Amino acid sequence: MKAKDIPNKLIPFTPLIIIFAVILIKPYYLFPNAGDTDFHLAKAHDILLNPLLGLFWDNLTYYPLGRPVWHQPLIDTVYALMWGLGGVRFAHSFMCVLQLMLTVGVATWIANKEYGIFAGYFAGIFALLGPLQYTLIIAIPATYIPIFAMLTIYYLPKDKKKAFIMALLGLWTHMIALVSFLPLFFVDNYKDKRNLKIIALLLPSIIFWAGYWIYFSNRMITLGTFYSVTHLNTIFGTTEIIGSIYSFLLVYTLGSIGLYLLLKINKKQFELILTYVTTVIVFSFFGFQGDYLRGFQFATLPMAILSGLTVQKGYEYVSHNYKPIFSSILILMFLLLSMVGAVIFFAQLPNQQGKGWEALNYPFEGDYAPLKDYIEQNTGGNDVIWTESKLAEKIAWMTGRKISNGKYVGGEYGTIVGFEGQHQKINIYESQGIILVKNINNVTIKEFRINNAA
Repeated sequence: MKAKDIPNKLIPFTPLIIIFAVILIKPYYLFPNAGDTDFHLAKAHDILLNPLLGLFWDNLTYYPLGRPVWHQPLIDTVYALMWGLGGVRFAHSFMCVLQLMLTVGVATWIANKEYGIFAGYFAGIFALLGPLQYTLIIAIPATYIPIFAMLTIYYLPKDKKKAFIMALLGLWTHMIALVSFLPLFFVDNYKDKRNLKIIALLLPSIIFWAGYWIYFSNRMITLGTFYSVTHLNTIFGTTEIIGSIYSFLLVYTLGSIGLYLLLKINKKQFELILTYVTTVIVFSFFGFQGDYLRGFQFATLPMAILSGLTVQKGYEYVSHNYKPIFSSILILMFLLLSMVGAVIFFAQLPNQQGKGWEALNYPFEGDYAPLKDYIEQNTGGNDVIWTESKLAEKIAWMTGRKISNGKYVGGEYGTIVGFEGQHQKINIYESQGIILVKNINNVTIKEFRINNAA
């Protein structure tokens, strides 16, 4: 590559560089976030403690029954490996940064390769603009599904082996992959012997995981196949709903135009992307406890890439038919629209209770660190404790102790059938920022104040 070509090669990856700089300035990943983070940290710790059984069963919560895993174990296994390599804070930071950089990097790389410089540049920004932007911030398997899907689609006509590897990784990442990856090989060419061979190689994983959840379906309360359809909801909070709607409308409007343009320039790629997008959106109405926006988030990455295509083709059309000033105005307009969305995204990054890199001077567990130390000092590795349901996964990942309770209890979606938590020698409650540690006789033996209680 000649020196004069370097700027053009770097321009599409400018958003990736900027994002990396921003998360260095505001390293939100130095403290754990609430919600799904607790679940996946607990699963990673479980795998560390139970390298084989932990891949296919949750052993730390809902003691003594445990429960079937909710996700295929690939990402949580990587989480566990990073934890074993550098500790929990390193693992969490690695996973958060990895998924964010991969999302933006894959969007930019594919759009730049397939459609052009401007497509790559804007695809990287648009990749941040989904309806559920928190999924890019919190380290979870779902974020990797669109990454693996778009790489599968990209490699299908170019390198069947790489397409197979990407699909296989997806099948061991998240349950939505069971219905969204295999159709890609049929749509690409169901008569192609190479595709048929790949389908045959992927089927064992699909059959295994489908059989797994069917076999254990009587162990977990899911409230029926149509529960989500009849209980549609979103997890929008009042503070982020306007920004999320803006981002959603922008990327899906431009992406829909890009999908139409793609039909004209690459029909096969159009069919593959349409198949994936349609599949994940439709199936989102039958899962995720009614949160249908999960499906639209799964589809955001391909729609972001197609949004980049829209910008590229718009620029090419205007530059060829009008004065240069008009093409510059068009790019500035798209730049403004995309940057508004990017600002909305970065505004959602947690601020670690106001701390920056000095957060390294504080325990990763934050205000819960004294409770963690108390449990570790007063219990053994094989001891069982009871906690309130909202604390079950948090204390499980912090201590590695078995918990005679779980996050979902009392007939709630996700509850283990027949499970009843039993009080133990140590029982933990939380109320208005006060942690109470009680013995088997319900006598308080220790108190902790939690300034930022979950």
